[in-house]
Amino acid sequence: MRKKALFWAAVLLLLLIPFTTVFAAWGGEPDGNQHPMVGALFADFDGDGAISGFELVCSGSYAGPSADGAYDVFLTAAHCVAWAPSAGITQFFVSFDNEVLDSDGPTNLIGSVDFDWDPDFAHDSGDLHDLGVVLLPAGSVTGIAPVQLPPAGYLDDLKAAGTLKGTAIELVGYGLVPTWQQPGGTQFSFDGVRRTAAGTIKGLTQAWVYFNQNQHATGDGGLCFGDSGSPQFLAGTTMIISITSGGDPNCRANNYNYRLDTENARAFLGQYLALP
Repeated sequence: MRKKALFWAAVLLLLLIPFTTVFAAWGGEPDGNQHPMVGALFADFDGDGAISGFELVCSGSYAGPSADGAYDVFLTAAHCVAWAPSAGITQFFVSFDNEVLDSDGPTNLIGSVDFDWDPDFAHDSGDLHDLGVVLLPAGSVTGIAPVQLPPAGYLDDLKAAGTLKGTAIELVGYGLVPTWQQPGGTQFSFDGVRRTAAGTIKGLTQAWVYFNQNQHATGDGGLCFGDSGSPQFLAGTTMIISITSGGDPNCRANNYNYRLDTENARAFLGQYLALP
């Protein structure tokens, strides 16, 4: 129970950031091994040297070896890691298990060497620069192909061609699943299963890409607490176009996802990864 309390304390800490953070892909199905490059991010909140599934911080994805070969790079959101120094957290842990809350808890954990986030994070509400990386030991991620990053301006090109709206994407992440129309309001459950759900693009700004997230109206799935930093794939590919940044507190209508094809995103990512 203490670890559950610590997990929720961490969620509340993240909610103090001046936008609604989004921490599982609902409306879909257990992912199994469809997206093995999507992982879960943990911190040892109680300092006992053991990681519980309830110590989940966020989701993210393996983006490949760093450009200099010194690390394996786990891509997530800035707000998933930027809080850590002030909370005395100096190391994160990553698991690529497709279930992290079974009797064994997360296994095959990889401890970080370092972590970093865009220095311009949260300075501009129009572009939060919500990108972070967790640096793992070189060669520690084995048997898993990385996600592919998009070329510069990829989503702008789709928009210019008139094919952006309605483009099919795949949401993948760990975390909470909402149930609506319950006494007392929206209820959330957590089973630590990596899930995948279908979605479609509905809009684009300079920094954000928006997805339909109203299952009853569109049949699409959505994102919720535990999905922060999770990738959105162009359907049927390993290319990710964005990562989860925020949304509404009921995980029902709105979400906004940080684009990876913009000049600002590429400026940060290019410090660690070879870009297409």
